[in-house]
Amino acid sequence: MKKCSWIYTIFTVHIIQNIHYMRFKLLSAVTLIAFLLTTTTIAAQKPVASSGLTLGQPVEKPTIIQGWKKLDATTNVPKVIYQTWARVNAGTPEAMAREYLGQHKSELDLTSADLANLDVYFQRSGGVGTTVRFRQSWQGVPVYGGEISLTVKHNRNITMVNNDFVPKVDLADVTPALTQNRARSLALDYVRPVGSVSDETQELVILPTGEGAKLAYRIVFLAMEPMGEWEVFVDAKNGTLLRVTDVAAYHKAATAPAYRPFPMLVEGTGNVFDPDPLSSAGATYGDSGYTDNNDNTTPELIGEQVSVTLRDITLDGGIYYLRGPYCEITDEESPNRGDFSQATNVWDFNRDDNAFEAVNVYYHIDASMRYLNETLGINVLPTDYVGGVKCDPSGLNNADNSHYVGSSQRLAWGDGGVDDAEDSDVIHHELGHGLHDWITGGGLSQNQGLSEGCGDYWAASYNRSLGDWTAADPQFNWIFNWDGHNEFWNGRSCGVATTWSQNMSGGIHTQGQVWSTSMMQVWDALGQQKTDIIFWEGIAMTGGSADQNDAANAVYQAALARPECTNSERLMVHTILTARGYVLPDFQVPVEWLSLSATPREKVIDLNWATATESGSDYYHVERSVDDGQNFTVVGRVAAAGFSSEINNYVFTDEQPVAGSNTYRIRQADRDGAFSYSDLVTVDFGGVSSGALAPNPTNGELYLRLRTTAATPFTVTVLDLQGREVKRINGVSEGRPFSVADLAKGVYLLRYADGGEMISRRFVLR
Repeated sequence: MKKCSWIYTIFTVHIIQNIHYMRFKLLSAVTLIAFLLTTTTIAAQKPVASSGLTLGQPVEKPTIIQGWKKLDATTNVPKVIYQTWARVNAGTPEAMAREYLGQHKSELDLTSADLANLDVYFQRSGGVGTTVRFRQSWQGVPVYGGEISLTVKHNRNITMVNNDFVPKVDLADVTPALTQNRARSLALDYVRPVGSVSDETQELVILPTGEGAKLAYRIVFLAMEPMGEWEVFVDAKNGTLLRVTDVAAYHKAATAPAYRPFPMLVEGTGNVFDPDPLSSAGATYGDSGYTDNNDNTTPELIGEQVSVTLRDITLDGGIYYLRGPYCEITDEESPNRGDFSQATNVWDFNRDDNAFEAVNVYYHIDASMRYLNETLGINVLPTDYVGGVKCDPSGLNNADNSHYVGSSQRLAWGDGGVDDAEDSDVIHHELGHGLHDWITGGGLSQNQGLSEGCGDYWAASYNRSLGDWTAADPQFNWIFNWDGHNEFWNGRSCGVATTWSQNMSGGIHTQGQVWSTSMMQVWDALGQQKTDIIFWEGIAMTGGSADQNDAANAVYQAALARPECTNSERLMVHTILTARGYVLPDFQVPVEWLSLSATPREKVIDLNWATATESGSDYYHVERSVDDGQNFTVVGRVAAAGFSSEINNYVFTDEQPVAGSNTYRIRQADRDGAFSYSDLVTVDFGGVSSGALAPNPTNGELYLRLRTTAATPFTVTVLDLQGREVKRINGVSEGRPFSVADLAKGVYLLRYADGGEMISRRFVLR
């Protein structure tokens, strides 16, 4: 959002997601009388009316952070797991995600029945891996807010698990007593919109409330007065209004409709501000010729207009449209000035013409989307339609307000003061909300003003990249330099001193400045492109209830995974974010540990391990413990690959293992002195006291060592994880290899009799 502070209790919860009121500045006296009955100012934000319509907002549950996890403070169930170190078997992204959930359902407080009620609704493959998002349902009805998402990295490790599953949803009856039309009428009767409504959505859902789950209709519509994209939940049994919010919290991923191919893509030209007339001129608002002056132009402002190429606009029937693969100028909202199409491909207008804002929007949205998708390789586009981002440069009923409408995934800018669409910061800020929404498949979160900070970051990242201001200038940290920081409103900053805490104060706009400030500090350390990459790849892994700390951990995880970042840069990201108050685990050398196995062989034990994405690794120490992992000594050293994004396999032979239990770990040392450890592996050798199965994981060959002496061959059976026998092997001898290579890759159970006891051992075939 931009600068408005809708003073509702809604700001204390994370559900503000669909429409984002960015700014509500000074209106005309007539509009003030008709629309602003009361005003409240928070920090630097503009006065905004409080409608009094909001009701039934949920209370955010307290959480605690422990290591790599954020836990529900009451139940200790993980809400977010930032890193798991778990590796799954090869398969489709959904299959790998479900494998992890099945293996860790107890930790996540899930049952097998819960897992059966999860359906994939969105997948995105990016630079870190594939994020799979599941939506919860009950008897075929979606559970509002009930979601689980996780990211499967390219090496099949799991990272960033977001657990918003709603427990104890067990409605006996999901048949509504009200019709959908009746629920819609009740919603409209409550909000009482003036004039027509648009962008309507109706669906039957299960709504978690403080009184338990309720069957409800979710009714969403956009109104110009009272201004809002109203989300209303109506009890489907008795018609009671359960919740009303003027910014919707949940976006439904829809199937993209067919899109008419562009008749012809051509180039055009037009005048724009880049990024705004004050920044390009190095001027201050109020300097001669550099004021809004009721949208009139001046020689100074004309001098800051830049003629640019408008790429891939549409020529259809002799008419040129500002419509391309990354942006489309539309006319969705009043005052309905049209789509600014014309019979020439030259839009040479000045800022006092409404067409100037249309060209400014097209140019900056198109360039920003090209930069993301083509330069950075981050695939992000609207998910509910095919084609460019739908943008209305003259909307919101002439109000000085801008918003992102989540239900239709489009952007709109209004007038008043400095027209919103004249400032690239406003354009990029609104686009930032859309990017947050699209890259998470509808998982945009306003918890702690996260999306506000994302929008501010995206505006600041572009503006700062042009180098118009130095760090000594106050404008260096300003956001909305032309549109704000003037007589209309105070603007915002990405240079605030406030640091993050779990109980942040202030509205979402104030809180968002902490996030944008933190990320712009990373930007200053790493540069634009690297920071933009890890920023959006990190945000792509967050969930619909994510707060700033979750986002900080996700960005850090992206830095660890992306090859663009050096080890020293990853350390800088960690240092900056922790100094800003975010809670991250201790910095570790970013080595992806893939596997570690220990295999007895005659008088020695062979160790095999594999890693990926090594960055500056120096060597590996093989460490052994003979007291069940309490104390370790170094038994060998192996040189490391150094810098690599490929899988590296290492081998070491322990020629002096002890009789009994040998526990090993690998210590990886970095050239800068940092280090990290592998998982532990234990193997029994010689006079063993417990059964051993090795190697595990295996490429197809296994051997068993029994606890008791077995002179005669015995039989083993192999079962899948559903308990079905898939292989029986007769004539197995202790210590001699046998093959399971004919089985499909996956996880299995091996059963055999040892001293009259039936033993089960799990193994992985890869």
